[in-house]
Amino acid sequence: LQGEFNSKFASRCPKTASTVNELNKDGALFGTPFGFCFFSTLMGQSTIKPHTGPMNLRLRVHLPLIVPTTDGKNNGNERPKCGIRVGSKIHEWKEGEALVLDDSYEHEVWNDTNEPRVLLLVDIWHPDVSIIERERIGHMFEYAREKGWIGR
Repeated sequence: LQGEFNSKFASRCPKTASTVNELNKDGALFGTPFGFCFFSTLMGQSTIKPHTGPMNLRLRVHLPLIVPTTDGKNNGNERPKCGIRVGSKIHEWKEGEALVLDDSYEHEVWNDTNEPRVLLLVDIWHPDVSIIERERIGHMFEYAREKGWIGR
C-alpha cells in the first residue's frame, strides 16, 4: 500500500504477493506514495461516485476476481449492472479479464446487484514515463520523506 510492502498481505495471499513482487523486480510497480496494490470489494447496491486520480504517471490495473452474476443490462439502461465508466467508455466486469486504465480520467464504479464484486487493484508505471524519469520521481519522493513532508 502506498509503495510499501505489507507482510500481512504476503502471509495471507502468498501467490498474489509473489506475482506483485515479480512486477516490482521488473520495475513495473508504481512505487510512490500514490502507488497502491490491494483487493477492492464493492458490495451490492453500491457506487463509487465520479472522481479522478491525482496524476497520469501511473496506470491502474483492475483484475476482477469475483463478479456478480447478471442477466444483462440494468433495467434496459445502456450500462451493465456491475461495471465501470472511464471517460465516456463503459466496461462490464468479467472475471479474470484485466482492465488497464489511466485513472487521471474521470471514472466511476457501480454494482447494482445484490452480490459483492472483488478485484485486485495494482498501480503500474505509465509506459510513457521513461526509466530515468521514474528514477528521478523516486528520488523526489525519497527526499520528501527524508524532510518529513510525507510519511512512510
